[in-house]
Amino acid sequence: MAAVHHHAVHQNEAVQTRAGHGLRDVLIELLLLFAVGYNILLAFVNAQLFAVSPAMTYAAELLIYAGCFGIGIWTLERHKIAAILAGIGLIVGVLLFRYLIEWKVDAKFIRDAIIPFAFLVLGSAYGGSLPRLFLRMAVIVSLVAAVELTVPDVYGDVVNPKSYYVNTRGSDEGGFWNEDSNLFVSATRPGERNFLAGSNLPRASSIFVEPVTAGNFIVFFCALLLVFWRSMGPKRLALSVVLLLFLIVATDGRLAAGTSLLLLLGAPFMRKLDQRLSFLIMPLVILGAATLVWVTGVSEYQDTTLGRIWLTVHALREMSAEAWLGLDFDVAYTYFDSGIAYFIASQSIMIVGAFLLAYAFGLEMPTEDGQAFKNAFMLAFAVGLLVSNSLFSVKSAALWWFVLGAMWQLPVGAWFSHLPTPANAPERLTDSHQTPAAVTR
Repeated sequence: MAAVHHHAVHQNEAVQTRAGHGLRDVLIELLLLFAVGYNILLAFVNAQLFAVSPAMTYAAELLIYAGCFGIGIWTLERHKIAAILAGIGLIVGVLLFRYLIEWKVDAKFIRDAIIPFAFLVLGSAYGGSLPRLFLRMAVIVSLVAAVELTVPDVYGDVVNPKSYYVNTRGSDEGGFWNEDSNLFVSATRPGERNFLAGSNLPRASSIFVEPVTAGNFIVFFCALLLVFWRSMGPKRLALSVVLLLFLIVATDGRLAAGTSLLLLLGAPFMRKLDQRLSFLIMPLVILGAATLVWVTGVSEYQDTTLGRIWLTVHALREMSAEAWLGLDFDVAYTYFDSGIAYFIASQSIMIVGAFLLAYAFGLEMPTEDGQAFKNAFMLAFAVGLLVSNSLFSVKSAALWWFVLGAMWQLPVGAWFSHLPTPANAPERLTDSHQTPAAVTR
C-alpha cells in the first residue's frame, strides 16, 4: 500500500509539473507573438483611438525584453547563464569605452545588442513544438495578408501604417509617394509587382505593418521547414509549403524569394557543415558580394538589390578607422541600407568579431537539426545584411534567436532531434521535460 501511495504521489507531481510547463509554454508563445506583432496593435490604437508616441513603442519593447528574461532565465543551466552574462558584460564594456571616448550613447544600438540574449533566454524555456508553433504563426500572418490584399483600403484605414510610422519613427509624410494610400511607403512603390504584374495589388505587410519584415518572416519560415520537415506530417508540410508560396507572392519579395532559394540549394551543406565553422559564412558572403560587384561592373548606388550590394562593398572600403571601432555614430545611419556596415559602425568590429566567434564556438547545438538551423541563420543573416539592416529589428530577430535558444537547450545525446531521445541520454539539468521530440514534432 505504501508503495502504491508513493507511486500515486509521483504521478500527481508529474501531472502538475506538465501542467505548469504547458501554461509557461502558452505564455511564451503569446509573448513571442506580441514581440513580432506589437506594431500592428499599436498601429490600430494610433489609427482608431489616440496618437501613439515613440515612447510608447520603447515601453512595449522594454516590456518584451523584461518578459523574456523574467520567464526564461530560471530554466537555464548555470554555465549558460554565465555565458549570457559574459556576453552582456562585453557589450556593456565596449559601450562604456565608446561613451568615455565620444560622450555619446545611442539607445538603438543598445537595443540591437540586447535582442539576441533576450530571445535566446526565452527560447530556452520553451518545451512545446517549434514546427507547430510557427505553422500557427504562418497561418495568422497569411490570413492577415489575405485580408490586406482583398481589401487594402480597409487595412489601410484600420491600421494606417503611414500615420503610425510618421508618429512613432519620425518618417516624413511627404516620403509616402502615394497620397491616396495609407499603406507603408514600399507597399505601393512605383513600378509593377514581380509576381502578379498588372494586378495593382499592394505588397502585403500583414501583422508586421511593412513588407520588408514580412519578407524576413518568409526566409525564417523557409529555413524552419528545411530543417524540421521530417518532423512534420504530410498534411502539415503541404500546408506549410502552400503558405510559404502564398506569402512570397503576397509580399512580392524578391530578396525573400532569392534568399529562400539559396537556403533550399544550400540546405544539405548547411546540415553537414561543422557548426564551429559558421563564423566563416559572413566573410565568405561579403567576399562573394565583392566578386559580384566586380563582375557586373556596378559603380554607383541604386535602390535595387545589386545597387545595395554595391553600397555594402563601397562602405566597407570607405569607412574610417573610427567607424570600424564604433566611434563614429553617424556612419551607421549614413549606410543605413547596408546592414553589414551598420552592424560594424553601430557595434564596432570588436563586437562583430566576438559575436561571430561566440556564435560558432559558444552557442553549441547538441543536435544535427540545431546545427543545420544555426548555419542556415548565419547564411540568411549575412545575405540579408548585404541590402538591409532590418534583421536587427525585434520583429525579425526574435524569431531566429528564439528557435536557436530552444535548440540550444535540448538534451545532449540525440544528434537527430526529430527522433526520440535514447534511453541512456542524459537529461537536461534544470528542465528535463523538454526533449528533442517535444520541441520538433
